[in-house]
Amino acid sequence: MREGTTKLLAACKHRTQSLEAAKNLLTSNERMSAYMSELQKRKKEAPSRSLGQQPTNISKARLSLSDLRMPLIWRDTDHFKNKGDYRRFAVFCLARVGTEIYDTSLLSPVDRSLTDLTFPDIMLFNNVPPDFELKLEVYSHILQDDLTMASTSRKIKKTIHSSISRTVGKKLAATLNDELNAGKIGPRFELTATARLTLDEVHDNIRTHDLQIQVTDTRSHQLPLFGHFCCRLAAQPNSFAQQVYSGVITICLHDDENDDVIPYDQTVFARLQSFKLEIWEQRRFYETGEAPPIRVVPINKLRNVEEKQKWLKNLKQQSDDHRRWRYAAENCLDVLSPESIRNSFMKGFRQGSLYDQTPIIGA
Repeated sequence: MREGTTKLLAACKHRTQSLEAAKNLLTSNERMSAYMSELQKRKKEAPSRSLGQQPTNISKARLSLSDLRMPLIWRDTDHFKNKGDYRRFAVFCLARVGTEIYDTSLLSPVDRSLTDLTFPDIMLFNNVPPDFELKLEVYSHILQDDLTMASTSRKIKKTIHSSISRTVGKKLAATLNDELNAGKIGPRFELTATARLTLDEVHDNIRTHDLQIQVTDTRSHQLPLFGHFCCRLAAQPNSFAQQVYSGVITICLHDDENDDVIPYDQTVFARLQSFKLEIWEQRRFYETGEAPPIRVVPINKLRNVEEKQKWLKNLKQQSDDHRRWRYAAENCLDVLSPESIRNSFMKGFRQGSLYDQTPIIGA
């Protein structure tokens, strides 16, 4: 993948092709680095696993990042009067959780006419633990700069080439071309800003978060980010869609006065899923859907249940998972997938500026 992208980048003739190839090459390099780091980590953990120290059984979840928008800060004369700042950028983002890395669409050109960076992408991560950390990285490349000073050396070289004899000019031009091509091939994207999101930021609605702006060597190449962004980060534990455990159990009635357990001679069928223990009178009612469960017990805290060992294990597991996932366990969030983008184009309204939608703190 990397070799093919490198060859494609060297062969690109148009700027759009070069930008896409450079973005894909950077993404491939970041994925390769993540895989190598994970490999080294597993090698270090191998001795502890061989000694019998197995990792704990922690429930995983699906995680989606969508509705990603970032406001830009231009001077009023730049945006409203359309004069002043002439810079144009190409921008994209990387989102990573562990070794899973996804890139957004490339926005180009980004100039003073835009107030927001709006990415239509939906990034879906699978088997994410509750202690996950999603790192968002913003990369930018300047398309147009002050050609008066930046291109002075090139203009001088071109003038020298045309002002001396053809023979000497060819030799000098070849030398100058070698100097120009000595750097990296294709456009170079720079890391502009980063952000970190955890389980605390998971919510069903779009929320605003802070961006950490990275200072670049050349200030004129700095993307004018406002320092905040908004997105929707949703998580859905796997136990919402997958059955944890099911089987036949015997209900025991508890006598509060004598603190005794009274056996109940009727057996029922129970299923543990979605942080709930659902009970049917008969198994066939569950399999055919003829009747709803006669009892639903929420598993939102540890209960003193005297049942079979498997039930105890899975009940405790559900209770622990509920504590770990917090908001995502109490609310069954709609985790979007990349296929959902197709439906977004059917909307009959246009989103307004992010400036108008961002709440003012303390207002």
